[in-house]
Amino acid sequence: MSILVGFPPNRRGRSVLSLAAMLARSSGDSLVVCTVVPAPWMPGLNRLDTEYLAYTDKLAERALAQARAELPPDVSAEFIAVKARSGPHGLLEAAEEHQATMIAVGSSTAGLFGHITLSSVADRLLHSSPIPVAMATRGFRPGDADTVARLTVAYGGTEQSDQVLAAARDIAGRLGASLRLASFAVQLSPPDTALFRTEAAEVASDWVKDIKAAAHRAFQAGLEPGQVVPELEIVVGHGHDWSHALEDVEWRDGDILVVGSSDAAPIARVFLGSHAAKIIRHSPVPVLVIPRAVAHEQAET
Repeated sequence: MSILVGFPPNRRGRSVLSLAAMLARSSGDSLVVCTVVPAPWMPGLNRLDTEYLAYTDKLAERALAQARAELPPDVSAEFIAVKARSGPHGLLEAAEEHQATMIAVGSSTAGLFGHITLSSVADRLLHSSPIPVAMATRGFRPGDADTVARLTVAYGGTEQSDQVLAAARDIAGRLGASLRLASFAVQLSPPDTALFRTEAAEVASDWVKDIKAAAHRAFQAGLEPGQVVPELEIVVGHGHDWSHALEDVEWRDGDILVVGSSDAAPIARVFLGSHAAKIIRHSPVPVLVIPRAVAHEQAET
């Protein structure tokens, strides 16, 4: 099996190489580092077409040369260039050809360091990929962790969340990583609701209890008969907005946050709901997004 790595033609892809190397070391999968350059709209034999093809070939050659130089030497990888009408289309074609189990991409260079800002390529992939998409935070470096140490599943207590948990448990097993569940209690407190903050706190407390109970039921449902139930770590981040709620949870080197696609998504694709998009935008660690079809299939096994 392999992990497809989208390395941009502008050669600003060290972050995604760092993430992909962590994933490869943990899973034992090889990497396919792919740079996509635009295909000519109407290829021909005239001088302009020849010059354009030479230009894109040089662009891809330089990008892959830099990827080879920046990828850690202990990680096995194949380096390919693909011509396609768009970056996402080329990556999806390459992922299918190489039977990749995951696509890894980086953040936009216009985003904040330490967080994820969706590039146009990542945004398109999150609306069309049939396999999980891993996204590196901008400037991501592994720190003290060369491998993935822990997967944290964003859990909302729904049936879809239970399916994502099943898929994440399988992925954690393949990566040799521990598993943690996290829910985020975002309590908006505008001035006109100040008198109701006490009641809101009580509602949030009941919600946390319900989430933890649902998580334990979902986790036990996936175990084999007679299998010992391992201790399940569940954390809840509280905050008046999504940024503070995610910061309220402890994060460390080697962490990856797992998010499921929207319940309203086409079954075979990713597609993000509003909560998932907010979680991704404010996550301080890399994020792995699991499509509905993958989560559903894993829940059925």
